[in-house]
Amino acid sequence: MELLRVDQISLDGVTKELLEAVDETANKVRALRPLSKDVIDLVQREILAERVYSSNTIEGNTYSLGETIETLNTGHVFLGKKREATEVINLGKAIQHVQEELINSPNVHSMDSFLELHGILLRGTRDDLAGQFRREQVMIGGAARQPPDHTYVRGLIDDFFEQLNEAEPGDTNAVLLATWAHWAITRVHPFGDGNGRMSRLWQDLILFRRELTCAIIPPEARNEYRSALAAADEGEFNALTQLVARHVASTLDKYLTAQQKIHAMGQWASELVGESTARADEQRRSAYIRWSRKMEELRYAFERCATMITHASTEIEAQLVAYPIIDQAAWENLRAGIGATRTWLFKVVFRRRQRSLTYIFFFGRHFWSEIDTESERSEKRVCVLVSELEGSESEAKRLADGVDSPVTIREIFVVDNQFVRKRFDPQRQQDVYDRGIDATVIAQEFLRDVLLLKMP
Repeated sequence: MELLRVDQISLDGVTKELLEAVDETANKVRALRPLSKDVIDLVQREILAERVYSSNTIEGNTYSLGETIETLNTGHVFLGKKREATEVINLGKAIQHVQEELINSPNVHSMDSFLELHGILLRGTRDDLAGQFRREQVMIGGAARQPPDHTYVRGLIDDFFEQLNEAEPGDTNAVLLATWAHWAITRVHPFGDGNGRMSRLWQDLILFRRELTCAIIPPEARNEYRSALAAADEGEFNALTQLVARHVASTLDKYLTAQQKIHAMGQWASELVGESTARADEQRRSAYIRWSRKMEELRYAFERCATMITHASTEIEAQLVAYPIIDQAAWENLRAGIGATRTWLFKVVFRRRQRSLTYIFFFGRHFWSEIDTESERSEKRVCVLVSELEGSESEAKRLADGVDSPVTIREIFVVDNQFVRKRFDPQRQQDVYDRGIDATVIAQEFLRDVLLLKMP
């Protein structure tokens, strides 16, 4: 068997007109270069999934387009489809290898590159065949012309690359050359598995090297595709060349459409983003105001309760010293995990005879724990933490850090405009949440802990 040379192919007028139309569309895309990153990213994300889905589905893979997208993006394997998921991942890697390693390689049309790409394609599904030419005769059901005996494969692939290396720098039309390469690989059928995917990968490699784009043959064109390959086996390349050309043009149109959309929608997007930003700013401002009012309510409850203790006793004094509530900028910084200064809300100073004890209530970021509900995890929150300072100690000790203190309060934050108190439960020896608790109850129970347990 000998491979038909690409310069021996005869095309009719319809095919030639279609090739000219592809060149015209390609020139329009080239005129837009350099394409914006948004355009390239948009199209590349779309066509990668389409390429993998279409090429695999033609070969019998039952993954849907949605499943293909998810597996490519996350690596998720759907139940009972491990082999098919591996085929999806491998083809994605093979495409990436073509894009990143082979397109600009000066010696790309070589046996080593060919076998390496096939190894990527079959790794984990047919390791016994990956990166190796077939070692036995194969038969294709329903094909008028069967693949050559395996003993001829290496010589035919040598001839294939020799012709490619001669033709690629010359005047041979890129779509025609890619079509011929596609056919040649399927005709020789050099591997035990993966021949169809390899033929489409090498076809697209040639197209990209000639500043075109991939030809994605959809599953619904399967019968047309197989018929065109069979005709090419008989030396009639018009149907296959037209099929490839149409789908190259279709992909080129995606770049044009994406560029036009981004250009036409630029002003609209700017206006929409501006309005959206203004609304988001307004929502954050409203959220901050609601939160700050709750902090004022909390501070007032502590102040009122402390004053009542002082008035009711001749030897115990509980004095609250208030500080300004942090502004919105500091509030947003704390929510984002960025430090802020002057974050004290208030401090309560207790005095009894010669002893003094100070508790500092200050703002920090609430960190989720296993006892948080989904609602409590739904957004980043600023909380109130408590530190304890006894006598003239130089450093306050934060109760949330597990300080050995009988005072149980650990943290206070707001969810759905209601207070949530985190406290240590001595009986259960663990932290618990009291949800929907009143600010006055928080203050009263804190004062009780200090006076009965710390300053009896």
